[in-house]
Amino acid sequence: MIDEKLLFSLGVTDFYMPFRSYDRGIDSGKEDYYQTLEKYNSNFVTFQSQFYNQRLEFLLTYSTGGTKLEKIFDVDGNDFSNIQSPQRNWVDHVIGTQIDLTDNHLDPSEGLRIGLLHSNTNYGLNELSDYAVDDLNITAYFPFFKTHSLLFNAFQSRSNITEKGLVDEDAVRNKFGLGCDLEKEAVACRNTETRRINYWLKRNRSSKATALGGLNRMRAYSQGRFYAANSSNYVLEYRLNYSEKRTPMNWIFLGGLRTVLQTSFFYETGSVADDISRLHQKMKSSFGVGFRAIISGLIYRFDLAKGEDGIAPTLFINYPLSLGSLGT
Repeated sequence: MIDEKLLFSLGVTDFYMPFRSYDRGIDSGKEDYYQTLEKYNSNFVTFQSQFYNQRLEFLLTYSTGGTKLEKIFDVDGNDFSNIQSPQRNWVDHVIGTQIDLTDNHLDPSEGLRIGLLHSNTNYGLNELSDYAVDDLNITAYFPFFKTHSLLFNAFQSRSNITEKGLVDEDAVRNKFGLGCDLEKEAVACRNTETRRINYWLKRNRSSKATALGGLNRMRAYSQGRFYAANSSNYVLEYRLNYSEKRTPMNWIFLGGLRTVLQTSFFYETGSVADDISRLHQKMKSSFGVGFRAIISGLIYRFDLAKGEDGIAPTLFINYPLSLGSLGT
């Protein structure tokens, strides 16, 4: 018999928050970035269908979004507000599937999980290139002793331009400049303007695959730290389950039925490149320890990772190494 489930969700997000944009490529430094303060909003609708006791899953998402830049900051904290073309809008289409051949959908210890995700991003501005991204995520689980497990994860992301925007530097500068002649710190403004122009110029020419850094991959680095037209990431993780007893919890900020208490040790390495033949020539690495608990079907985790940029903590819900919302 086919155990079918159709999950439908929709939502609206509205944020006023900063975003950090690093220089492109694997060689970007810790302080090679500019930061924007933006009014960000999006609307989304998602359909997920699950078959064969969650072993086969399909995902379809449609979302629209927009943002307006209020200020741009350089690494020294100087801010600039004479922004040309501060607004942009986009439409995203995402389709994905996952095959789950593991022994436990929530906390597997043995088996194989394969996920595929295809996304299209279409901008409202003709000056920005539209592009598509294809992600492949494979995780293999191996049991160790009675309750422990070892996993290996391989992630690949490829992108390509579907409709090209501006690729001439002068045209991009005229459209996305910062009006530095009106700023008090004109030299600092021009440096930040050049960094922003290079970001969009290279993105228009080569697109952008799924970035490394943040909650899921290369956890020692900032969100979206490394990016290019192609990216890859590999993870080896050992998970120790200390307890699988069903224990009621009633903390001030957290309550429910705890079923798993876990510690993990992980090592991950990854790379990005516009030229796919150079993808694995230079790699960055990250390693650390994580503490997790499964409480009433939700996975709460705290990871502490170390890399070249230093030590980074992560507090989040759901296991790392997921592919979008597949499996959640």
